[in-house]
Amino acid sequence: MIKLYDTNVDVLVVRKSDYQNDNIGDGYFVVPKDEWLCEDDGLKSFHLFLTKLDENRVSLFLTSEGNPVIFRELPLSRRSDYIEI
Repeated sequence: MIKLYDTNVDVLVVRKSDYQNDNIGDGYFVVPKDEWLCEDDGLKSFHLFLTKLDENRVSLFLTSEGNPVIFRELPLSRRSDYIEI
C-alpha cells in the first residue's frame, strides 16, 4: 500500500472489527498523529479524515480548498475501536 500523505504527521487507521472480519473496503481513515498519540484525559477527541483509494494508493480526500474532509470526531476512549495500519 502506497501512502500518499505525510506519514510524519498522520497515521492510517481502520476499525478493528472491519480488519478482523476482513471487511475493510473503503474503511481506511487518516488521523493526525498528535491526536492519535495524546493521552486520554476524558476531554480530548480525535478526528477521522476521509481517504480515497486508487488501486494500491491511499491519500487524503480533500475539499476544493485543499483541506482534508473530516468524517467524524470521536472521544479518545473510542481509539480502542481502531488499529493503526
